[in-house]
Amino acid sequence: MAEAVTAKGEAIGAPAIQIARGMHAIVDVPLRDAGRVVTEHTLINRGGTPVARWKAAKLLSDSQVAAIDHCETLWSRLGGKALVMDLARIPGAGQGNGWAEQEALDDLKRIKGYVPAKYWSIFENVCRFDMAAGFAGSDLTTCRNDQVSAARTTVQFVSDIIAMKERLTC
Repeated sequence: MAEAVTAKGEAIGAPAIQIARGMHAIVDVPLRDAGRVVTEHTLINRGGTPVARWKAAKLLSDSQVAAIDHCETLWSRLGGKALVMDLARIPGAGQGNGWAEQEALDDLKRIKGYVPAKYWSIFENVCRFDMAAGFAGSDLTTCRNDQVSAARTTVQFVSDIIAMKERLTC
């Protein structure tokens, strides 16, 4: 199976380093056309979120990873990743986690104040909401080739500021 993944990856131009790390896999995708079903073997990227890929590729320093992990811990205390409002629950009542939520909100408000809002928005979208780096980077540049690197650089910059201000450096 590994040879098939390597051959398929080479055929479509997937980076050899990603294939070697197991970031790609061959899956069967059923295609329907005029009543008949054809199963196509397709190579898909299993790299995960942009932050997970950057961590795996060692593009983030230890202090940057510590800053991202710190923010992820605070976000996890708030409840769901993308939950805007839970009308069935009153914060601080019933579940006993209201104080932890309030502390997390206070910490995040202080941390957000370290950087301009535009940079924080990109950092939060990529790290918290798993937005594609190319899409997040489109706020910074119109050049499609630079959007991913612009998002990564912004995440690195904000992470460095958080690590420095919160004394998370290793």
